[in-house]
Amino acid sequence: MLEKEENLKALSENIEKLIIENDIKKLRELEELHYPQDIAEALEQLDEKIIIIALRLFTNDTSSEIFPYLDTDIQEEIINKMSSKQVSELFSELYTDDIVDILEEMPSNIVKKILRSSTPEARAQINNILKYNDDTAGSIMSVDYTRFKINWTVTDAIEKIRERDQESEDHNTFYVVDDLNNLKGTIELKDLVFSKGETKLSEIMDERVLFAYTKDDQEAVVEKFQKYDITTLPVINIQQKLVGIVTVDDVLDVIEEEVTEDIHKMAGISPTDDEYFKTSIWKMVKSRSVWLMFLMVSATLSQIIIYLFMKRYGFNSDKGSIIYIVTMLLTPLLTVISGTTGNAGSQSSTMVVRALSLKEVETKDFARVMWKEFRVAIITGFILVSVNFIRMIIIYSIETKGDLSDPNLWYTIATLSIAMYLSLIMAKLIGGTLPIIAKKLKFDPAVTAAPLVTTLVDALSTAIFFSVGLIFFA
Repeated sequence: MLEKEENLKALSENIEKLIIENDIKKLRELEELHYPQDIAEALEQLDEKIIIIALRLFTNDTSSEIFPYLDTDIQEEIINKMSSKQVSELFSELYTDDIVDILEEMPSNIVKKILRSSTPEARAQINNILKYNDDTAGSIMSVDYTRFKINWTVTDAIEKIRERDQESEDHNTFYVVDDLNNLKGTIELKDLVFSKGETKLSEIMDERVLFAYTKDDQEAVVEKFQKYDITTLPVINIQQKLVGIVTVDDVLDVIEEEVTEDIHKMAGISPTDDEYFKTSIWKMVKSRSVWLMFLMVSATLSQIIIYLFMKRYGFNSDKGSIIYIVTMLLTPLLTVISGTTGNAGSQSSTMVVRALSLKEVETKDFARVMWKEFRVAIITGFILVSVNFIRMIIIYSIETKGDLSDPNLWYTIATLSIAMYLSLIMAKLIGGTLPIIAKKLKFDPAVTAAPLVTTLVDALSTAIFFSVGLIFFA
């Protein structure tokens, strides 16, 4: 990892040096030595003005390969500072599905600028993909593919491949259609290479056609890729016409998205599409607090069970004693505070562990994560304490048949409210930072963070709860 960072830093410094020296020849030699993904990562370490100059100096093909891998914020700034002509030149070389992916992350003014700079044909293709609902095959398909007519020969097909060399996203699998654009079969490049030029495509095509409809769920598309071990899948509309293809790189993005969504759901987090640092505080609070409220209210059942057993043991005889206060008022609330804060810590831990695995968060971001989790905890804590206050009033009103004159009841509510607020902040900070510490110490955050977070949060929330109780009851 350290070696990779050093290599990227060296590449970044080299690019900047060549731009300052205006050595275009050597700069373009880097295209042959490095992958576009690595060049994009190196460029992200430079000033935006340098990035724009670099994209102008690289060949159009290379710039179009680099641009989709740049950070969304950098993409936005670059498009903002580019003229319409420059945007047009850059996007004319991009595949349509990559353009759609970029548009989905951009504000409306940037989207308009890109669309205005596109050719009428490109605009039509983009709008055709954008009309499909998210999470469907139509929304992730590409329209940059090569198709053959069923009555063509192998020679005709090879000539078509040469014509569309730069336009097609896949050069291994091709699609055979009739005069009405109905999908009839597929042909692999190797079949064309090893067949005679005069051979009809209908004789060598594979008629066992796998396909997806434009409205099929993207998870169903992923299942077909996994089941049949394919690299591309044609997409047809309801009229059975071929309209696009889904490639394996799009499927990998979907798998990553679906896995992240499932991981978040398991931790009681409403899934969000944004990266960790790009998710707003309010959006993060909303995604976490709903489930925390539900789980906190659900803990009422455990509270009631403990209360009933304590009552059965006879601890409710002397209502003024410290034994009554500890056993009948405080102890039943332990499951509420430990459960709520434990879940809160797990949420933070899960999000950060996933962000670390996706490289959205690095170990150097320790302070940024801490600050973000602290702000989320402040707001989430206020929401949960408010809901819990109402919950406690309702429970005690039922228990006492509406008589809330006993000050010990109000002291208990105050104890739980203060302790829960402090414990939530503590849980969020521990949950957010422990995975980073584990990563820094060369441990697997997913393995080490979860049990440690649960253990620490349970112990500390219990200590905080009874410490606050001492203030009111000692």
